[in-house]
Amino acid sequence: MNKPQKVLLIDDDPSFITAITPILESRGYQVEAAYNKEEGMEKIVKLRPDLILLDIMMERLTDGFDLCYKLKHDPELRKIPVLAVSAINKEVGFKFSPNIDGEYFEADDFVEKPVKPEHLLQRVEKLLKE
Repeated sequence: MNKPQKVLLIDDDPSFITAITPILESRGYQVEAAYNKEEGMEKIVKLRPDLILLDIMMERLTDGFDLCYKLKHDPELRKIPVLAVSAINKEVGFKFSPNIDGEYFEADDFVEKPVKPEHLLQRVEKLLKE
């Protein structure tokens, strides 16, 4: 039997995590949650998830951008796919678009909140297959 793939949700909105967790678990994913950038980084290092679902605009507007930047520039962590989520549509050109501070945001994919469960699952499954 295959080991379940681990998905780490990093979002400061508990209601989003509460809504998304059972959807992912229903597909056999092992889900963990973190509610801020610091807790997220601790869990990434400890758990080595197969995918990170990251809210790019958390309590501090640049938290998600900063975390993604750290991940994608760390030789050990950069292979973990990052699916960015945000209620703000300006990140749609996420791959090489400047963020608030003019840095570049390098998520592997992006979905806008509110996201339909089937759409989110398609994106998760696509990233985990790559």
